[in-house]
Amino acid sequence: MSYNEMNILFILFFFVNGGNIIRSEKIIRNGNIPSCRNCKYYKPEFYTNTFVSSINKCEKTGTKDIYTGIIEYDYADLSRKDENLCGFKGRYFEQEKNMNLKMLKFLVVKNIPVLIILFISWCIITIPNYIYR
Repeated sequence: MSYNEMNILFILFFFVNGGNIIRSEKIIRNGNIPSCRNCKYYKPEFYTNTFVSSINKCEKTGTKDIYTGIIEYDYADLSRKDENLCGFKGRYFEQEKNMNLKMLKFLVVKNIPVLIILFISWCIITIPNYIYR
C-alpha cells in the first residue's frame, strides 16, 4: 500500500468516524448513584475541613435516647454501607434544593473563629485612631 493510499484511507476513516480518530467515552463507575453531599439529609460537621468527610452525619437515620430524647444521627458513610439503612443505591436520597446556600452556610459557620479574630484585630487597629484624634 502506497503512502497516498494510506492517506486516503486515513481521511475516509476520520470522516466516517465523525471526526474522531479514537472515540473515547468516559467510563465512570457508580456515576448514576446519588452522592450523600447532594442530599437534603446530609449534615456536615462544622469542625471538619471539608464539606465531604467520613465523619459527617445523615439526618435520615439515627437512634433516639429514650431517656433524654436526644437523637444521635448515623454517619453518612456507614448509613450508605448498610443496606438496611440508606444503602449503596441511596434509598432515602432526596435532592437538596438549595445546595449553594447549604455550602455557603457551611463555609461561614466553619470560618466564624477566623472572622471573629479578624474583626477584633480590625477593632484594635482602628478604634484607637478615632479615640486619639
